[in-house]
Amino acid sequence: MSRSTLAGCRVLLVEDEFLIALELADALENAGAEVSGPHVTLAAAQQAALQEPADLAILDIDLRGEEVFPAAEQLRQRGIPFLFYTGQPERETLRDVFPEVPVCVKPCLPAKLIGELSRLLPMAA
Repeated sequence: MSRSTLAGCRVLLVEDEFLIALELADALENAGAEVSGPHVTLAAAQQAALQEPADLAILDIDLRGEEVFPAAEQLRQRGIPFLFYTGQPERETLRDVFPEVPVCVKPCLPAKLIGELSRLLPMAA
């Protein structure tokens, strides 16, 4: 993975599983990104989605029993591209409310996830 893949990008990372968040943060930093997070609760994700400067975001759907969709809607309203990283790709909300948002299914190699995220770069403001 090239260090320049996400060079200069600030990525919001919303993930409540410590080891997964650590692995993703490391992969993002190795791709040149600056990582905000991990944000592990819905409240923290919503605050970050509203206030943090970001170019892209990775969102786990289930945050300690709460769904991330309110934070996803906030990112959408701000025009910040994001993808869902989840073990629950069959969720109805994904099809009905976020059909245009890419979904990476856990487990996923970090390089594949970074590749999917980099495809969102042209949509970043």
